[in-house]
Amino acid sequence: MSRRLRGWRPPNTGPNAIVQLNGPDLLRRSRDLRRNVPHASRAINLIATHTVGTGIVPRSLCSNKKVREALTQLWSDWTAVADSDGLLDFYGLQNLAVTEMVEAGEAFCRLRARFLSDGLPVPLQLQILPTEMVPLDYSTPNGTNAVAQGIERDAVGRRVAYWTYPQHPEEWIGGAATLDNLPRPIPAEDVAHLYNVTRAGQMRGLPWLASAITTLHQVAQYQDAELLRKQMAAAVVAFVKKSVEGGADPAEMAAQWGNVQEALGELPSVEMEPGTVQYLGPNEDIEFLTPGDVGNNYEAFLASHYRAIAAGTNTLYEELTGDWKNANDRTFRAALISFKRTVRQWQWGLVAAQFNVPIWNRFVGYAVSSGALKVPKSVGDADLYRVEWNPERWEYLNPVQDVQAIGEELSLGLTSRQAAIAARGDDIEVIDAQRQQDQEREQSLGIAFQAPGTIAAASAEPDAPADGHQPG
Repeated sequence: MSRRLRGWRPPNTGPNAIVQLNGPDLLRRSRDLRRNVPHASRAINLIATHTVGTGIVPRSLCSNKKVREALTQLWSDWTAVADSDGLLDFYGLQNLAVTEMVEAGEAFCRLRARFLSDGLPVPLQLQILPTEMVPLDYSTPNGTNAVAQGIERDAVGRRVAYWTYPQHPEEWIGGAATLDNLPRPIPAEDVAHLYNVTRAGQMRGLPWLASAITTLHQVAQYQDAELLRKQMAAAVVAFVKKSVEGGADPAEMAAQWGNVQEALGELPSVEMEPGTVQYLGPNEDIEFLTPGDVGNNYEAFLASHYRAIAAGTNTLYEELTGDWKNANDRTFRAALISFKRTVRQWQWGLVAAQFNVPIWNRFVGYAVSSGALKVPKSVGDADLYRVEWNPERWEYLNPVQDVQAIGEELSLGLTSRQAAIAARGDDIEVIDAQRQQDQEREQSLGIAFQAPGTIAAASAEPDAPADGHQPG
C-alpha cells in the first residue's frame, strides 16, 4: 500500500469469470495474430511440433500377448480412418487438437459412433470442434443441472453434457437443417475436452499467447512502421523546386491556382514509388519528419521483446527467432533440458490424460462390442484397457555421446532396453520382431549377421579396414 503500489488494485476475480470476461477478445486476437504475425504463428507451431511431432503412440500393456497384438493391429488399421472428415489420420488429429488448444485456449474432440455397415476397423471416428462451437456465454438452468459457459454439470459437479452449435456460429453452410443454429447437448462422455488448467475450478481455457499478446501485437506494429519508414526513405530520389521567373505577381499566381482547384477539385497527395523525382510548383517546398534512426539498437530492442514473447509462450528464444549467434551446444542443452520437462508436462498431463485416454478407452470398448476384438474371459477390464503412451523421441544433440551414455546406463543396470526404447518413442516388441526378421533374412541370404556393437568395436581396432568390416 506504499506510494509506488497504491494504484495497483487487480480484481479478485474467479477463474471462470476471468475467462468469461476476457476469453472472447483474447480468442479473436490470438487467431488474428496466428494469421498475420510470423512469430505468433511460429510459437504455436513450435509447441504443437514438440508436443506431438509425428504422434504420441499407444502401446497396449495387456498381459495377454494375443490380445495385445490384436489391439496393436486394430489401432494401426483404425488410425488411418479416424477422422470423420477423412482428411487426417489420428496423429494428425492430435496435432490439430494441440494447435487449437494453444491458439484458442482449448479443443473439443467429439467421439462419434458409426454403423458396423460403414466398414471401419472399429466403428468410431473423431471430429475436432472449433472452440467457438461451444458458446462461452451459454449459461442457463437445465432441470436440476446448471449449464455454465456451455458445460452442463450435475448436482455434484460432474460434467454431463457440452452444449454446442450445429455449425460454427460465424459461418453459414447452406441447407434448411442449419437454419436452426441453437446450442444442443452432446453427452460429456462423447467429448474429449483438451485445455490447460491453470487455476483450480477453471472450466474453460484461455489462449496460450495471452501473456504475450500485447507485446506480439505492438512489436509487429513497430516493425511494420519501421518497414514503411524505410520504404518511404528509399522511394524518393529528389525533389525539383521551380523558381519564379519574370517577377510574377503572387496575387495573380494565387488567383490562377484557385482557377486550377476550381476546375480539378482538391488535388490528391502524391504517392511515392521507388525512384520518384517529384517536381514542385513555384514557391512550393516540402518538409519531411525526420525521426531518429534506430541505428545499432534495433536488433537489441527486438531481441529483448522476443525473449519476453518466448517466456510468455514457453518456447525457446533461439527456436522462436532463428537467432543462434549467441548460443552454443552447452547453453542450448541446458535450456533444452528445462524445455523437455515442460513438454513432458504437456504430453502427459494434458494430451495423454484429456485427449488420448478417453479415445483409447472408447476405441477398446467399441472394438470388443463390435466383435472386432475377441477377448478371453481370463482378461479383465483393468488388464484390457491398460496402456502406455510413447511420444516421438527427441533428436540427439550429440549422437555419439548420447548413444554411448544410453549404453553405459544399460550396462550399469540403471535402465532397461524396454525403457530406453520407449523413450525413443518405439515399441520394444516391434523392434525385437524387426531384429529377428533381419537376422532370419540375412541368414536366408547367406549374409553373416553381426551383433549390435560388433561394427563399432571392429572400427575401433587399429588394423580394422576403413569401412569398419572385418576381413574375410
